[in-house]
Amino acid sequence: MKQKQRFLMILPLLVDAVGAAGIILLLPTLSTQFAELSTINVLILSGAFVLYCTAVYLIRKLEPNADAERISRLPAWLTTTLTMRLLAIFFALTLAVVLLWQFGYWDSIFVVDDRVLGAGESASFFVYGPGAWIGAALFYVLVLSASVRVTIEEVSRNYVGLALLGLLVVNGMLLMGTAVLQATNLFSGWLGAIGAFVLLLLLFAPPRVWYLSKRPSLLAALSYLALLLLCAWQVV
Repeated sequence: MKQKQRFLMILPLLVDAVGAAGIILLLPTLSTQFAELSTINVLILSGAFVLYCTAVYLIRKLEPNADAERISRLPAWLTTTLTMRLLAIFFALTLAVVLLWQFGYWDSIFVVDDRVLGAGESASFFVYGPGAWIGAALFYVLVLSASVRVTIEEVSRNYVGLALLGLLVVNGMLLMGTAVLQATNLFSGWLGAIGAFVLLLLLFAPPRVWYLSKRPSLLAALSYLALLLLCAWQVV
């Protein structure tokens, strides 16, 4: 059991090391992929989003360390329902914007003439289409902020494997988010790096916050911040 506890302590560090390697090795390829707007990219991002939601759900179902509440240094407001709900809504709206961008919606919206389209076509293009993607992305609000019953016990054989899977998938989504930001070419210079860091922090910190609330670790927090800084630097 002590061996398991030690491994769980360094698990986030190992996962972040893998994430850093992924950023260095895979980011150029992914960035090139997302720079070319296509339906394939929408399918890739949609599939990744489903996996991401599953990973966050797994992290939330992990049993906390026995001393987690006593030694946690996280501010109480970070894990309140309101905070997580607001961050989830922000993530969902950002994802919807990215998906519509990959569909070419933001380019075509200024070209399509609603005087030529019928009422049904105009409603589908300008309202129902975007609304459907926003609605689908808002499923993340339930995953991140709704009540979850802890069922993955620390003594279970699956605990380490599920924790590893959850953290890896979250970092994988961070890699894809970084590639998307790099492909937009919206960030440059020091100000761009700071903006990218803040954006990535708001989008991808919540799952790690949930994990840290269950297994507090200053090293794990610093490791993830270092990974976010690396991602922000790569964006510019």
